[in-house]
Amino acid sequence: MSALATAEPWDLVAAAYTTDALPYFEGFSREALRLAAPPPGAHIADVAAGPGTLSLLAAAGGAAVSAIDLSPQMVAEFRARVADAGLEAAIDVRVGDGQKLPFQSATFDAAFSMFGLMFFPDRAAGLREMKRVLKPGGRAVISSWIPFDGPFGVLLETASELVPGLPSAGDFALADEASIARELSDAGLANVAVHRVGQELKASSFDAFWSSMERTNAPLVLLKHRLGPARWQALGPKIRDKVRATLGDGPLTIGRGAFLGIGTA
Repeated sequence: MSALATAEPWDLVAAAYTTDALPYFEGFSREALRLAAPPPGAHIADVAAGPGTLSLLAAAGGAAVSAIDLSPQMVAEFRARVADAGLEAAIDVRVGDGQKLPFQSATFDAAFSMFGLMFFPDRAAGLREMKRVLKPGGRAVISSWIPFDGPFGVLLETASELVPGLPSAGDFALADEASIARELSDAGLANVAVHRVGQELKASSFDAFWSSMERTNAPLVLLKHRLGPARWQALGPKIRDKVRATLGDGPLTIGRGAFLGIGTA
């Protein structure tokens, strides 16, 4: 099982996700809500909700949200953001398994998993659960990354060369339109469509890129944690220098967007 299917890496990056990554993720969540077009006052499920990016947008628009994530630290960040926004009455968030949702069947107008289902050990079970909790005609939306072919890939490849066994340095699942459409259809969802959402993630310099990756890149942060301070102090600069030699010091484009798959219960 991928290390990214456990709570550990997401607990480690939870605070940085909330401070560093939200603006980028919000764009995809807004597009997912637009595609699903839930009715006014909808009841929405947010599966593998992270720090609540989609949930808070939906609740601010009048939806009632039931959210779940396997990471206690992500849920803690999420709850703090709910309290800051004054949306406690609109959002219920709990720690739990997206492959076994603690929700009644045929309850929700829409269900979302933004960059979460792609890491599930059993994606089919997760999709079946999303379909189960939807009302007839409700829409499910999942997202996954368009394959990284630039700095992010160079970073993981370099780290894997210098530290064999890097946690989850392999390819992500659901990395093309055909596999997304097939898995949505296999779960029993109809009217399946897959959309490309182009949204570049940029870093102003290599130093800015590396600093962000040390805080938010789950495989790298998990590697750093498991090695411990002494070993990381020896290996981290070697990874950094080799990546820098490949990428240079200037501005970088890290990611180029995501796929959004949608289907109807």
